[in-house]
Amino acid sequence: FLNVGYFATHAVDGSKDQYHPQNASMKMYNETTVPIPVSATDEAWKRMPYFFSERNEGRTRFRWRFDTPEKHQRMMKNYYRMVTEVDTSVGQIITKLKQQGVYDNTLIIFTTDNGNFHAEHGLADKWYPHEESIRVPLVIRDPRISQKYRGTTNDEFTLNIDLAPTILSAAGLKPLPNMMGRDMSILYRDDY
Repeated sequence: FLNVGYFATHAVDGSKDQYHPQNASMKMYNETTVPIPVSATDEAWKRMPYFFSERNEGRTRFRWRFDTPEKHQRMMKNYYRMVTEVDTSVGQIITKLKQQGVYDNTLIIFTTDNGNFHAEHGLADKWYPHEESIRVPLVIRDPRISQKYRGTTNDEFTLNIDLAPTILSAAGLKPLPNMMGRDMSILYRDDY
């Protein structure tokens, strides 16, 4: 069992630059213009509930990162550079698994603990029950996956409590009776 966690793509509180990609990544995305989200408007912010004030932490971080188009470009390019660094690292792990001859028998789950606001609704970071904050990537590469599901996406709801039962199932073990969550492999296996 290998669990890998990354500091990237977290911001560094108190830093003017917020996102700190590696020097080798700094040329990436230089010629790209990152689209500003449709809901990154003053109108969207003003539609937030009355208790969202300018002192709201999400609004404070918005000012740190996204309150001008130039700042939004700089922050998002650095964010995407860090995402690309994570992608490169995951690729290196997959290469090593293949070199060791265990890739075809390895369950790989790529996910994160939260989504992020990138100026949507006039906010930054996480914490609030909007789609941008609660939706997270979940990519599963499972040797047991049925052929018809390979390379497909699925819009079913899953939760982080489903990770442990899925991992236990892949190991041929049953979850404890009081364990919450479900085995997500029912969404991509025919032999379940």
